[in-house]
Amino acid sequence: MLLDHIVLRNFRNYTDCEINFTKPVILIIGGNAQGKTSLLEAIYFLCTAESHRATHDAELIRHHESGFYLKGILRNGSDDVTSLEATKRVRGQFKLKKNGVLQTKRSEWIGQFNAVLFSPESLTLVKGSPSERRRFLDLLISQIDTEYLKSLQEYNFVLKQRNELLKQIRATLANPAQLDAWDKLLLMHGTAVIIKRLEIFHQLRNHAIQNHHKLTGGSENIALTYRSASVPDDTLTHNIENSNLENFSTNILTDPALVSQKTTCEDKVIKYFGVSLNGSREADLQRGTTLVGPHRDDFLIELENEPQPSPPHNYHDDRASDPLGHETETFREVARSYGSQGQQRTIALALKLAELELIRHLTGRNPIVLLDDVTSELDDNRIGYLLEVLQDLSAQTFITATDAEPLVNHLNQPSVLKVENAQISSTTETIENS
Repeated sequence: MLLDHIVLRNFRNYTDCEINFTKPVILIIGGNAQGKTSLLEAIYFLCTAESHRATHDAELIRHHESGFYLKGILRNGSDDVTSLEATKRVRGQFKLKKNGVLQTKRSEWIGQFNAVLFSPESLTLVKGSPSERRRFLDLLISQIDTEYLKSLQEYNFVLKQRNELLKQIRATLANPAQLDAWDKLLLMHGTAVIIKRLEIFHQLRNHAIQNHHKLTGGSENIALTYRSASVPDDTLTHNIENSNLENFSTNILTDPALVSQKTTCEDKVIKYFGVSLNGSREADLQRGTTLVGPHRDDFLIELENEPQPSPPHNYHDDRASDPLGHETETFREVARSYGSQGQQRTIALALKLAELELIRHLTGRNPIVLLDDVTSELDDNRIGYLLEVLQDLSAQTFITATDAEPLVNHLNQPSVLKVENAQISSTTETIENS
């Protein structure tokens, strides 16, 4: 998928701008606060119908203007051309159009046009709260599985209703027996969310660990572990990892073995989730909110230190033998607390590369790749590996930087945009490899 053309009107600091993209790699050069990030944000918004920075669509409207307008022309092959439009008025509804036809639901937009964005905000994957990591997983899965998005929306609706009921019961305005009906719905939709998250997380983890190993030249390793608020980690994660779940989406209707395998996993999730929900009811009533379920899940990111010699023990958890026969132990540290800024940035980048590879693998399409300020706190070797991976994948890539110099040796004659005060001053210059 390639973006051929984009129009920005009253979007962020852009007044009226039209740009043609003629090459697969586009380098966007400019000083701070000139409009580089806003251009990437506009592309991301057209693909996903959401901003990675703004909480509300109205924040994207240029100051003192009545609304913004975006238009993009995407091409998937020589004959498959799609026009996308997004409009938001200060006092009006947000509107999306595909080939001139109004789209009734924003959720229907997600997954049609894939994009992967790496920006300074991506560090929240490592440093931020569990909600940031859940949001990352949810958007990734929603881009490749429309049924997941439906399950997630239904779960969130039921969760909201259950929480309202809990508050009413606490205020003696409702009967606790009314929770039973909502609990059944919460279990049904929550189980679908948990199963799909675990399935995708297992694949994401494998890609992320491999990419992180290459980005660091094998000098650092990470461990990723899904943490469920309602299902024991050990038994369920083991069950997921030893099942051929990545084929469920395509083969579940025709392969009896996969049907049986998935049913077993669902039965376990429902069982554990149900026990957790029942056991938490008293606390839920006291707090007026639901304390267990996929809305409380997270995934743990840890740095693995080099094995160190340790005294003999009667057990060998996380231990391996060195060539001299001594026991060694692998120590793990939570990346959020103990990782340096550069280490955290590398982990976030490995996760984003894993996202790209998963989308490509599961949809058969290359997403548009957006790299905002990617050279910050990454050494030349890591930048080189990143750009080598992207060029090997042949994904259209937009890269912002204040200076082209660190990227010159890694790019194959990119198109260059020079941005100053939300104006494109040059779109024809190319950089030669030195």
